[in-house]
Amino acid sequence: MKTGARMLMVGCLLLAAALAVGAVTYSPLVQVVPGPTLPPQVTPKSSNNNLDIIRFDNRLFLGFRTGPFHFASPYTVMYILSSADEGKTWEMESKIEIGADMREPRFLDLNGRLFFYFFEAGKNPLSFTPRHVWAMERFSKGSWSQKQTVYEPACVLWRAKVRNGKAYVSMYCGADKEYVGGNDAIGIRFLTTVDGFHFEPVTPGKPVVSTGGSEMDFDFDAAGDLYAVIRNEAGDGKSWQSKVCTAPVKDLGTWTCAPSDFKFDSPLAFTHNDNIYVIARLNPDGPYDKQARWMPDSSESLYYLARYWWTPKRTALYQIDKATLKAKVVLEFPGRGDTAFPGLVSLGPDQYLMYNYSSDINGRDHVWMTGQLHDTNIYSTVITFGE
Repeated sequence: MKTGARMLMVGCLLLAAALAVGAVTYSPLVQVVPGPTLPPQVTPKSSNNNLDIIRFDNRLFLGFRTGPFHFASPYTVMYILSSADEGKTWEMESKIEIGADMREPRFLDLNGRLFFYFFEAGKNPLSFTPRHVWAMERFSKGSWSQKQTVYEPACVLWRAKVRNGKAYVSMYCGADKEYVGGNDAIGIRFLTTVDGFHFEPVTPGKPVVSTGGSEMDFDFDAAGDLYAVIRNEAGDGKSWQSKVCTAPVKDLGTWTCAPSDFKFDSPLAFTHNDNIYVIARLNPDGPYDKQARWMPDSSESLYYLARYWWTPKRTALYQIDKATLKAKVVLEFPGRGDTAFPGLVSLGPDQYLMYNYSSDINGRDHVWMTGQLHDTNIYSTVITFGE
C-alpha cells in the first residue's frame, strides 16, 4: 500500500473512532451584537460581553451588557431583548441605566415567572466594587417590575437554575474583597428561592459551601449528586487553583473539592447524558497557579494576575470526571483575545444553542488585557453531541 493511501486510511480510521465515541461539534459562529437583527432602540457600544439567554413563553430572551470597554463604567447599559423566531429578529423588552456599571445578567424561570438579575458595580475602571444584586420580574411583553435590591450587599449572583422543580442559586459574598487581599473572607453560597426575591440556604443554617474563590456553577447527575466548579484566581489562602467540587444528594451542604490546573472563568455547567460539562475560559498559557511559592501571597496573586492579563484567551468545553473530579478539554470554540461568558439553551436531546462573546473572531488575536480595551462582539453557535 502506498504511503498516501495508508495515511488516508489511518485518517479515516481515526475519524471513525472519534465519531464512535461521540464527537462534539459546533456550527459556524453568527454575530448577533452588533448586528442587523437588533431593534432600532438598541445602540451597542464597543464592549459587548456579559450575557445570558433563556427560552420563556415561546420566546428566546437575551440579556447583555454594553459599555465603552470591559471594565467598570458609568456609561454601561443593560438590554433585555426577546425573539419569537429564534433570534432572526429581536424586540425590545427593557433598557436599564443606573449611572454605574452593571454586570452578570441572569434569567430565572421560576414556576412560569421570569426573573432578571444583575449586580451594580462602581464607576472606577480600576476597581472591582460589587454593591447590590438587583432583581426584576416580567409581567408581560415589554413590561417589567421596578428593579429592587435583593439579598446582602457586596454579593454577586452568578447562576440561577431550576432542577426538579426547585430553584438553585450560586452567589459569592464579600466580593468587594476579591482583589484587595481579602479573598479568604469570600464565601461561596449555595441558595434557593421560592419567590425570586428572597434567598435561603439549600441546607438550612449552612449557606457557605466553600471559602475563597468567586464564580461558581453547578449541576446534578441522574442520581441527584451535585458537581460544581469554582473560579479562584485571587487565592483562598492555600492555592490559586480553581476547584472542582461534589456533594452527595443526601447532604448538598457538604462539599468535597479538588484543585484543577484549568482556570474556570465565567463557568457554565450542564448535564448531558448524565455527564457533567462546563463551558468556561481557556488559558493557553497553561496552569494559572505555577506553584512556585517563592513570593509572599499578596505578591504571588499579583504576579499570576499580571501574567494572565498578557496572554490571549479562548472558550472551551470541558468534561468533568465524576470519579476523580478531573477536567479535560473536549473542544475549543472559535474566539480571540477577550472571550468567554456563555449562555445556553437546549434545542433538543443532543443540541444546544450557545451565545458567547469574543474579540472579533476575524481580527487581531489580542492579549486579554488589550482585548478588554477593544471591541468585543456577541456570537451564537449550535453545539451538537454525536452518538
